[in-house]
Amino acid sequence: MSQITKNILMIKPSSFGYNVDTAEDNFFQKIEDNLSSDQIQSYALDEFSNMCSILKENGINVIVMENEKEKKLSDDIFPNNWISFHGNQYVIHSMFAKSRRLEKNNKFIKKLNDIGFKYSLLKDYSEFENKGVFLEGTGSVILDRINRLAYCSISKRSNEKLFNIFCEDVGYKPIIFSSFDSNGGVVYHTNVMMSIGDDFALICYNSIKDLKERKLVKRYLKNSGKNIVEISLNQMETFAGNIIQLGDKKNKIIVISKSAYLSLNKEQKNILSRESKIITIPIPVIQKCGGGSVRCMIAELI
Repeated sequence: MSQITKNILMIKPSSFGYNVDTAEDNFFQKIEDNLSSDQIQSYALDEFSNMCSILKENGINVIVMENEKEKKLSDDIFPNNWISFHGNQYVIHSMFAKSRRLEKNNKFIKKLNDIGFKYSLLKDYSEFENKGVFLEGTGSVILDRINRLAYCSISKRSNEKLFNIFCEDVGYKPIIFSSFDSNGGVVYHTNVMMSIGDDFALICYNSIKDLKERKLVKRYLKNSGKNIVEISLNQMETFAGNIIQLGDKKNKIIVISKSAYLSLNKEQKNILSRESKIITIPIPVIQKCGGGSVRCMIAELI
């Protein structure tokens, strides 16, 4: 199993906008008062298309699919929350916001298989939604695929019990902790405070308040042999933790939003660029209204 891939699935936004349901625990989300809903959708489409173009120019096989506009899915641009891929299998995840559960679309799997991918269902955790138990894909879970380790910061969207079930089903060792933003709020998704690549691990240690938990995470990351990039709480809040490494052993890129990249210092950039080309993507409207960044927009076909 490789840690990274050059094949990714991205979902063209059908009705992008501010979602009140997800804003309940997503401190990144902000209402864009100066733009109409049509303007927000238009800007999001432009940012999405530009991101796809940049990724393709850098050797990434971007497979774009789209939902029906009638579904009025404000967050379908973030597919990594409802589906994750593991070898030749995929997992359907349990989603916190009722309005987002309609994003699950088996047609996408059929289309992937029609163009040469051969995925079969490993597990569908949708039944847990009726129990108020959630685990939102690679938003909730950070995978070290090489070392078979899975990291999860517990929140409303990341249930400890379901995380342990997921780890048993996919064959990973669970590493559990809690993390908090600068105002003391629970971090809603693990992938805003850490990222793991082929050669690096980026993390906001300061968000893990419990010193035993922090020590545990540090130990596993150190033993992984990866170069460690520490980010601050302020940098985390610019989406500096929400990055992803793509490509293959010969050509690696790190994808990061423009605002997140500008928050990094020279040393952090140097560590990240040791084996990768850093690609910056401007997505201000998607970040502000959607409360997610570049990593959330990508489902790795791995």
